Amino acid sequence: MKNSVVVFTDLDGSLLDHQSYEYTAAKPALERLERAEIPVIPVTSKTLEEISLLQLPFPQPYRIAENGMVIEHEGAVQIQGRSYDTITGFINDLPQNIRNNITGFGDMSVDDVIRHTGLDRTQAQAAKARKATEPFLWSGDEQGIEGLRVLAAQQQLYITQGGRFYHLMGKGNKQTALKHVLDAGFSGSQPVTIALGDGPNDAEMLGFVDYGVIIPNPAGTSFNVKDPHGKIMTASHAGPEGWNAALHTILDELELSV
Repeated sequence: MKNSVVVFTDLDGSLLDHQSYEYTAAKPALERLERAEIPVIPVTSKTLEEISLLQLPFPQPYRIAENGMVIEHEGAVQIQGRSYDTITGFINDLPQNIRNNITGFGDMSVDDVIRHTGLDRTQAQAAKARKATEPFLWSGDEQGIEGLRVLAAQQQLYITQGGRFYHLMGKGNKQTALKHVLDAGFSGSQPVTIALGDGPNDAEMLGFVDYGVIIPNPAGTSFNVKDPHGKIMTASHAGPEGWNAALHTILDELELSV
């Protein structure tokens, strides 16, 4: 690809409204990006199956799923880190006092996933079709989650926090997936990079790009971007409304008149 600008975006709470999963408010910016032939690449904790169900209204030359651990390009799927079976095996082998505080998607029925996420049945089934990460709820205290981090790291597994769930996965994150895509997919001069996200698991991605946009999280989950490469801004509103406004601001700054 030879695009001079590329947009990487988180989905839940960023391009998609946290409650309705609608993106109507972002359509003006999406249409502007399409006119300028700027690719928009989903970078999400969702599975590939969930992304497909969304029927997003723009071409996706790459799809980055499960917090960067799964990358799809032209139908080919590359898994980073550890397999799903390895991750769930680690969880099930934990001491019972720790295991009891973890409720992962693998522990949940489809109805449980619906209750915790607000997804419909088809979406919830797609959310359980995981390849390289396990979202989980933690019912213990902060000291306990830090102890779990230590045990996980001994098995080359790592924990990140999203807007609603913790995620257990192998080494890697959204930032490393972005680097892989940029190295593999963009020849010649590197494009101007824009990324948008609303959770702590987006922080490194936002710090990696030229324009990082923090989308306010209605659940109150705040985070900082440490030592960013480029410019960091905070959107004026949560969800697709803030996404739309921030993209227009950046495209204006880049003097893209379309």
